[in-house]
Amino acid sequence: MPVLSQHARGLIITALGVLIISPDGLLTRLILVDHWTLIFWRTLFLSFGMWLIVNLTYPNRTWQKYKSMGRGDAMMVLIYAMGTISFIVAITHTSVANTLIILSTTPLFAAFIGWIFLSEPIPVRTWCAILLVGIGIFVISSDSDNQASSLFGDLAAMSGAFFLATGFTVVRRFTAISIFPVISTSGLLTALIILPLAQPFSVTQSDMGYLLIMGIYMLPVATALMYLGPKYIPAPEVGLMLLLESILGPIWVWLVLGEQPGIRTFIGGAIILSTLAINTVWVLKSTRARKLSVGAVV
Repeated sequence: MPVLSQHARGLIITALGVLIISPDGLLTRLILVDHWTLIFWRTLFLSFGMWLIVNLTYPNRTWQKYKSMGRGDAMMVLIYAMGTISFIVAITHTSVANTLIILSTTPLFAAFIGWIFLSEPIPVRTWCAILLVGIGIFVISSDSDNQASSLFGDLAAMSGAFFLATGFTVVRRFTAISIFPVISTSGLLTALIILPLAQPFSVTQSDMGYLLIMGIYMLPVATALMYLGPKYIPAPEVGLMLLLESILGPIWVWLVLGEQPGIRTFIGGAIILSTLAINTVWVLKSTRARKLSVGAVV
């Protein structure tokens, strides 16, 4: 039986993570509770699910991982909490397609934030990508039957992309961050903060089933796989594969609920996804070319 290469293993791990998390938008839509109650149960179960992952990853050092969290970890706890809230508000106020496509712009937000706070230079191609993505978001945000509600959801999605990008910047600044304990702690903190606004006992049995699948299985396992992927393949390749969620997510919702994105969402989405894909492939090729040139010199 042939042994998989490191690269093939990384591709499979990342693809599995994307495939597992792709129905997230569909499950969120199927749960018929207000968004505060949804956030409460989602984050509470996510906290428990990630705690299980930490136990499996560090069987003899679980509590030590939580106790050793520092300033960077504390910042990530708050950032992840805000990102989670932004995602749920977005997906309950605008289409799944709008939410996922706008969230896919996170790498460009990260480049901009890194430029401001870490003095990381932004190449001209990235500035061009930011401009094109901005045009795509404008096109998407102009496509709605309920303009006020959808615009609010689109802005929440942009807020989610901003918090995710900020999280990436913090991780680059504090490289010792333990992401799994951070997500677990963030989930519990978010649930406690949201509790006064939620109605936990208004959830039906079927909704609770969806929440259990989402919080204890889907989100923790997908997150673990997507953070494991970069150990085997370059980060740009991981980013390219993560774009698949922006395509698969709306397809699940369309197949089950018949939610069909408008024509402007298709146009704006095409602008954004093609721009991100081209930019990522460019980065990947440039990285490989540099490695080859260094190898030739050596």
